[in-house]
Amino acid sequence: MSYPLIAIIILSMGVTTVLAQVQSQFAVKDPSSAQSYPVNYSITKGTVNDMSINTGETSLIVSIQSTGDGNLTIALPRTLIDAKIGADDDQFYVLVDGADTDFGELKTDTDRTITVSFPDGTEEIEIIGTQVVPEFGSVAFAILAIAILFMIVFSAKTRIRIGQ
Repeated sequence: MSYPLIAIIILSMGVTTVLAQVQSQFAVKDPSSAQSYPVNYSITKGTVNDMSINTGETSLIVSIQSTGDGNLTIALPRTLIDAKIGADDDQFYVLVDGADTDFGELKTDTDRTITVSFPDGTEEIEIIGTQVVPEFGSVAFAILAIAILFMIVFSAKTRIRIGQ
């Protein structure tokens, strides 16, 4: 066997590994505000069809089409979904087609990266946290603050009239 042939075989094995892992970004929309959050991910032995927030379950649902046993690595922006108890990080729960599964996790100040294995035939991976995008945006908080301020001013003026 010649050296060029060996080099081609080794090189093609490396190319196959690189091509098998798809790295991409998905824009996940907040259902209440329609704001999009970019979610980076990579997947082997499958494709991601959709990602959506389930505010009632405080979860991110990833719909996939698997072509074999594979892995999904997904960087979750803390502004989109997080798992916290007070100020401390809590554990996510990850379900693969409804079954609880083990996963790996890396944490930064801005993201939590989850790596989960899935078997051939998997259609849905659900990542459950304790909080998802705020249900009320900054505009709602501003309106609430103005309403409270109005009530304070109104009640102060009403007390003055009653006392006179």
